[in-house]
Amino acid sequence: MTAKTQAWIGGVVAGTALVGLAVYLAVVGLDEADKWASVLGLFVALAGLAVSVAGARRERPASNGQSVTDSAINGGVTQVSGTGGNVRITRRSARPVVPSPVAPGTPPPAGGAGDGQRVHGSIVSGPVDQVQGTGGDVDIEEGP
Repeated sequence: MTAKTQAWIGGVVAGTALVGLAVYLAVVGLDEADKWASVLGLFVALAGLAVSVAGARRERPASNGQSVTDSAINGGVTQVSGTGGNVRITRRSARPVVPSPVAPGTPPPAGGAGDGQRVHGSIVSGPVDQVQGTGGDVDIEEGP
């Protein structure tokens, strides 16, 4: 099921629940509706807190991530991370490409990416290979 379909189904379910709740609260009267609204508000607040904590944990970048930032790289970049087997990277020889000069970017924040691999604010005239956490052999071949 696609994310769009899930969003539609969730919206229909939420809308139906909202209409049903409004009808129920209108039938039971203002005093009883006020009591129910207070209790439901508590549970909605707790659910919102749980969702925000889960979202904050999910947005945290992986401590061993790889990135290429503010770089002019002609010829390609290969990033491999966390594979369960062997990795083979094959590059075909081509005429050397010199990238256009770029102004280096801002330096990474202190302690920001010290445990990952990255190319930051660099001018690179050859291929960049970043390999990390493989469960087997890594072969990098250059050929004609």
